[in-house]
Amino acid sequence: MLLFLFSNILIFQANNKSISIKNYPEDLNSSGFWATLDVYDSGINNTRHQTNSIINIQGRLYNLFDGLGKSDYTVIIYVDGTPYSNFNDITDAGGNFSIAYTIDDSLNVFISHTLEVIVESPTPPGNVDYTSYLNIDINTTSNIELNDPTEAKMLGENLEFEGYLRYENGLGISFEPLNYYWYEGPTLVYSDIVFTNIGGEINDIYIPDSAGDDLTLLFSYSNIPYVAYTDSTMANPKIFSDISCDWNLPDQIIENRSLRIRGQILSLNDPNLPINNRNIRILYNSSVIANLATDAGGYFDFIYQLTGGTGNFQLRIEMDGPLGVLSTSHSIMVESAPPPTPTEVPFMDFFTIFIPIIVGSIVGLAIYGFYRYKKSEKESRVVHLPLEDRILNLKILKDSGRLEESLSYLFNAIYMDLIQAKYGRIRKDTETIRDFAIISVTQLNLTPTSIYPFIQKVEEIIYAKPFQITDKEFYNTIELFSPIYHELTGYNFVVNF
Repeated sequence: MLLFLFSNILIFQANNKSISIKNYPEDLNSSGFWATLDVYDSGINNTRHQTNSIINIQGRLYNLFDGLGKSDYTVIIYVDGTPYSNFNDITDAGGNFSIAYTIDDSLNVFISHTLEVIVESPTPPGNVDYTSYLNIDINTTSNIELNDPTEAKMLGENLEFEGYLRYENGLGISFEPLNYYWYEGPTLVYSDIVFTNIGGEINDIYIPDSAGDDLTLLFSYSNIPYVAYTDSTMANPKIFSDISCDWNLPDQIIENRSLRIRGQILSLNDPNLPINNRNIRILYNSSVIANLATDAGGYFDFIYQLTGGTGNFQLRIEMDGPLGVLSTSHSIMVESAPPPTPTEVPFMDFFTIFIPIIVGSIVGLAIYGFYRYKKSEKESRVVHLPLEDRILNLKILKDSGRLEESLSYLFNAIYMDLIQAKYGRIRKDTETIRDFAIISVTQLNLTPTSIYPFIQKVEEIIYAKPFQITDKEFYNTIELFSPIYHELTGYNFVVNF
């Protein structure tokens, strides 16, 4: 009878496809199976659960023939054949167990997963019949990380920013579509789809050109039933549609002198938004005098040599973009140069002819001594630097048709060497030619009416008119350098070629 019952049990096991049998290395004892382990389906099987949620898995380890429970055995969770030993329980006197399993957020949400309970320790003395297991599906949440842009953008351009779409566990969601919506106040003005790239980084998106610049940006994503809905808002996308300028100009502007034009470009509708790293044009009286870019703070700085002419003139900043040319203007008053102060001539009183000759001689000697002293003092402030070889090199560059290179040599090898010899000051790698013009005036106290025209001309030739200058412009630049050379050395700068 016992043999018949045992044979029928084996037939039942073979026909029940939901039963999984795990064999241990010990040989079967006389009863065939040492114990049976049942996992109860308490509404968990074939249901969907969110990652990091907890499900309670219950069951019993017992002897199938007498119904007695197997106590004090540690059982653990297996997920898809992988042990999760942190999720375990010890069977009680009746062989019962209950394991609170936290669903791993690294599991693939797009496939089903098998949960089993296996006897871990101590090693059973015989085989265990594992009669059942559970199948579950899972879903997860996601989040959208958005960082505000570092540069202001114009309507109609693409918004560049750093943003990511990630699963709950932090892994990027690659090549997935997100919805994005542009709102002006409560009104939706534009919407579209943008894809993530590898790693979940969000690509640049289009800024509508048919709205105002007071915009907010909303992203949303879901992949039901696998990934739940999430959204995120960028409150400050730094959008502008027009510009203004906070000008920083001298209080008095004099004709035929250098004019330092500087300021900060801002959004017309948001004075707290600098328009940074943008190409601009500066126009003086409708003529372009400079092409440059604002810095990281939206600032610009340019020195312009005014020519003759007094009265009201207009400065204008222009910027190109999808909306056309944006501009902002400012009127300035150019004043006449004040007349030079007349040099005082020593008063020659008629009665001095009656001063005794001896007194006149003493005065003459005193004046001569004072003149010699002042001349000596002046010579002590000038620098004596042998420049014959440098002037020869300048001639060679000029005669070989390399005019731009020769004027660059005039600045870097002659002017800078004179500055170093007299003041011990060298030009740093981070200092532009224009920077050093300002340093020469503000720190070295050189005459601005000599320095600025020369430096501006050299900068124009090197950067704005490469390979375009003529012999006439070459000699005009030499003439601009001559007063600087005289101020530094006490001699005139003469080239005989």
